[in-house]
Amino acid sequence: MPTPFKHSFPLVDSSFDNQEILKCIEVLLSGQLTMGRRVLEFESAFARHINAKHALMVNSGSSANLLAVAAAINPLRGVRLLPGAHVAVPAVCWSTSVWPLVQLGLKPVLVDVDPRTLNLSTNSLRHAMRHFPIRAVMMVHVLGNSCDMGELLTLVRENDLLLIEDTCESLGSNFAGQALGTLGDFGTYSFYFSHHMTTIEGGMVVCNNDADYDLLKSLRAHGWSREQSNRSEIEARHPDIDPRFLFINAGFNLRPMEIQAAFGMEQLGRLDAMNHHRIDNTALIRAAFTSHRKWRGQLLFPSSPPGLEACWFGFPFLVAPGTPLSYRQFTAGLMEKGIDTRPIVSGNMALQPAVALFDIDTSLGPFTGAQQVHDRGVFIGVHARPLDRDRVSWLADCVLDTLDVSAP
Repeated sequence: MPTPFKHSFPLVDSSFDNQEILKCIEVLLSGQLTMGRRVLEFESAFARHINAKHALMVNSGSSANLLAVAAAINPLRGVRLLPGAHVAVPAVCWSTSVWPLVQLGLKPVLVDVDPRTLNLSTNSLRHAMRHFPIRAVMMVHVLGNSCDMGELLTLVRENDLLLIEDTCESLGSNFAGQALGTLGDFGTYSFYFSHHMTTIEGGMVVCNNDADYDLLKSLRAHGWSREQSNRSEIEARHPDIDPRFLFINAGFNLRPMEIQAAFGMEQLGRLDAMNHHRIDNTALIRAAFTSHRKWRGQLLFPSSPPGLEACWFGFPFLVAPGTPLSYRQFTAGLMEKGIDTRPIVSGNMALQPAVALFDIDTSLGPFTGAQQVHDRGVFIGVHARPLDRDRVSWLADCVLDTLDVSAP
């Protein structure tokens, strides 16, 4: 049947306007397109915004994960992960939460998640630590929520674990007043089009250690010395090498563009407002379901652990057990009504065929929590602009009618 809204209910509602476009035109007219002054300004502004000491921009959130892992294992880092070290990763994660570990010689160990939060189960992490010499945790904060961070930080501290926070879906979420991503050794963020804020493509790595910051800068750009805080000392030790092309480490080219930074500065200025809309929209959508005349608890909404203030990336839920519709029937029914859906990240990563190609340990399965998320988990858009109540009411009608197979 035709929907009453021109765009129906997409997963993403564009968050940028003419201001970002004008700033990009300014960059093009300036002639400075590669990483320069605007990137530095955006990095400083972002670090202040989330209260991190250092922030380093890269060309994507996936690159941010790659760079953080590369820094964690680098020989110049005093306490580092050695090749072959076991790293715990929640079984519900994104693919590029795992691949940097594989690509850089570490051994991911999948651990289960709690379907009530969609995030890592600290009980499952403890179980993993009894079976493997876990040296680090790649904590993936899923869809704006997290695990019990109080428990996780205690485990990290008591067992001297390195903690990387993949915060690509959770910019704006806080634990005990601190931004997720600033609690571990490294935190990563994504500025992909659909995320809390966008630079079209782009990402950020944050840390609070000066030596780590120097290391990240070198690894981001070829392994050269140009951005090192002690550049003059390094150059003095190698007088026979042109200081403009002095390579002190391995490295990548993960640099962002000035256009991305200019875009990001405009987005950062309205990030708090956009995140408030996300929080309000989440409450509005949830209320539309639970107050609906057809509501019988058909959807299970995730909860946040103690001390966690979630800023949702999407509106996730698990369909309650017993519905006669399969996952594919349900999502196909929503698509027919014009409602865009996604699985909750990877679903159960242990089932992904690529996992079997590499040295990723899945022996702690079956991952019953991740499987529940895989079989019954869906998310729809929550949007960074205010939602109209009539539109949300229509959304609830469509979702509950789809679940009610007896509806005409």
